[in-house]
Amino acid sequence: MRLREAEIVSREDLGSHRLLRCRWRGEVPSPGQFLMVRPGGSTLSYDPFLSRPFFVHDFEGDVVSLLFEVRGRGTELLAREEGGLLLGGPLGRGYPLPEAGPVALVGGGVWVSPLGFLARRLEELGVEHEVFLEVPAGAPEAYVEGLRGLFPGAELVPTGPDGPPAALLGAIGDLSRYRALYASGPAATLRAVAGAGVPAYLAVREWMACGTGACRGCAVPVRRPGGLSYARACAEGPVFAAEEIAW
Repeated sequence: MRLREAEIVSREDLGSHRLLRCRWRGEVPSPGQFLMVRPGGSTLSYDPFLSRPFFVHDFEGDVVSLLFEVRGRGTELLAREEGGLLLGGPLGRGYPLPEAGPVALVGGGVWVSPLGFLARRLEELGVEHEVFLEVPAGAPEAYVEGLRGLFPGAELVPTGPDGPPAALLGAIGDLSRYRALYASGPAATLRAVAGAGVPAYLAVREWMACGTGACRGCAVPVRRPGGLSYARACAEGPVFAAEEIAW
């Protein structure tokens, strides 16, 4: 995979998260696609060896945005990189864009990233949409304020006593008023959205080593005409129609 040098043009510290905006000279991405990312510039090294897969959080002009949580050595290096990044992609199958609304965008926990770019595209297309984002218990206030800025008008839903899926679906209310649901979140949230009785498209999170489907480490069980099979999240996904996934 070709990795392109990308200058970091701005960064924001959102508590345990970082928002990096980079100059992008590659193919225009689609909502739901991802990039393989590794540090460039001053911290270019092969420790850690593997690039990290990140959803495209936003894309405007020639600037691509990446929103991620700092969890380990790899994301730590990315968060403090000042010179630039090496980016590969865009990769994978994104969200199918609706011709008409209303639709609901549902984000769980720290997995809200791809919904930012989707919201932008829906706004440009004039498709009516609403955004519901779960805020985990104990989330830093900087992260909560960051979500308010990144998703203007979104309803932020604190984690409830019955868990994130119950809180989110309770906040949305009558799902039958939507033509479709577009979700990104942990497995419990995706399962809840899939069982809501409304057409739904789900962005799954799987461990991706190569990003191209060669290693088959991100296999997702799916339903096919011949029975149960497996699809590579990085190639046939990461977005799947809800009825495709065999929970």
